[in-house]
Amino acid sequence: MADVDDFQKMLVDALPRLRAYAITLTRDRSQAEDLVQQSAMQALRARIQFQMGTNFTGWIYRILRNNYISSKRRSNRAPVCMDDMPEDTFSRSGDQEDKVLTREVVKAMDKLQHSQREVLIMICAGGMSYEEAAEALQCSVGTVKSRLWRARRQMEELIMGKSASEQVEVRPAIGRREQAQIEHRAQ
Repeated sequence: MADVDDFQKMLVDALPRLRAYAITLTRDRSQAEDLVQQSAMQALRARIQFQMGTNFTGWIYRILRNNYISSKRRSNRAPVCMDDMPEDTFSRSGDQEDKVLTREVVKAMDKLQHSQREVLIMICAGGMSYEEAAEALQCSVGTVKSRLWRARRQMEELIMGKSASEQVEVRPAIGRREQAQIEHRAQ
């Protein structure tokens, strides 16, 4: 009985993050709630298939993602514009600058490729680790890191403008010895 209680506790603990992820996928609060409820019910029915001690977060995110993809295939409708969403869905009430920046970020996220947006949401908004995101997306950790890097770079260009990324010098993380060798060669 302890396994059932542990499973239910993990599921309840994951619900807020699942809700946030579902809202970003569906862009509609009521559809997101339906998606989370459907995914939770499916997880409860399939709890026998889950092995305790494995990555529950990746498992439940994969269920939600697969349900979302299935529902999109069934409905085959046009996506809802994020501008139609209430502002308080994605931000807290605050200064005017915060609201403007939030709108810019949301619009910039709409311009990202779906795979990049998905990784950005899972890791930055959902707090997942690279490994959890890789398992949920059924890809390698390297692919997740690459998509995240590209998404962040694209977001920087879209929000700050292309000139901002050109002005910032990006240096790879290297050791002191390699840095000294590079500087010596430059002289």
